[in-house]
Amino acid sequence: MLGSGEGPAARTPHIKLPDPRHRFHRMRQAIRSGLAFAKYSGAGNDFVIVEASELGDRDPSTLALRLCGRTTGVGVDGLALVRPEGGGRLGVRFFNPDGSEFGTCGNGTRSVALWAADRGYAPESRLAIETSEGAIAAAVRGDRVELDYEIDARIERRLELPYAGESRPAWLVQIGTPHLVVPLEAVPEGPIEELARPLRHHPELGPAGANVNLVAPADEGRATVRTFERGIEAETLACGAGSMASAIVLEATGACRARLLLHTRSGDDLEVTLSPEEPGRPRAIRLAGPARRIFEGRLYESDPSEDAEGG
Repeated sequence: MLGSGEGPAARTPHIKLPDPRHRFHRMRQAIRSGLAFAKYSGAGNDFVIVEASELGDRDPSTLALRLCGRTTGVGVDGLALVRPEGGGRLGVRFFNPDGSEFGTCGNGTRSVALWAADRGYAPESRLAIETSEGAIAAAVRGDRVELDYEIDARIERRLELPYAGESRPAWLVQIGTPHLVVPLEAVPEGPIEELARPLRHHPELGPAGANVNLVAPADEGRATVRTFERGIEAETLACGAGSMASAIVLEATGACRARLLLHTRSGDDLEVTLSPEEPGRPRAIRLAGPARRIFEGRLYESDPSEDAEGG
């Protein structure tokens, strides 16, 4: 009888389910198609590193906007786009979180050097890293990375600028990027944004402004530094170029000698060694400090599980 639970009308139609192995295979292909990146840190100054061969037709400035965001991306202070050239040579370009490209980056270059050593690109742990500001020699010693610069690093001029309700001397240093250095008796304990932002945009620094470094000499050969970086528009935990610029100013004003250990906001120390200036020649500067591997990952244009649903 119909409706009795017997006979053809009561039979469940046969439904062919997709083989889950096929979906897994498609997901694995989607995962492999993502853009590979690595996150490294130099004294707390963190970067996402991408090999140029991974870039495809992506615009690096747009990629920096996507990757660097603290809430919508990986969350870093900048993007390093690396081109291995063989024989311990690398080319590198740096981008701020706002997508702007900049020339030299001490902690970014140190992070790239450790990344390259991890991947076997550094014969005998030594590298020549080419930037838009020239070649930098790098040596990787465990998690300590040393850079030897020959760079046009100079004090451009001395200024009197408002700081915390008073006028204070400050020095504008050109070191691939412009850095304003403000020597203080002690660096602030709390946030520095409200103090540094007016200096970063001060008309005396031109339309592009400058990075701002608040630095306080301590005992012989030591100082504390905090840096507000343009392009990030906030304080970073460390800044290699800012530490070098601070050392140049403190040496020029007699507050330190040629070797200076700078304590950064991250708690790590950066060591800067200045060679004597020679007229008409780039200045030799060594920057050394810790670098660390954080993690590796892949960037997807879409959710790989959604890609796996398709044919």
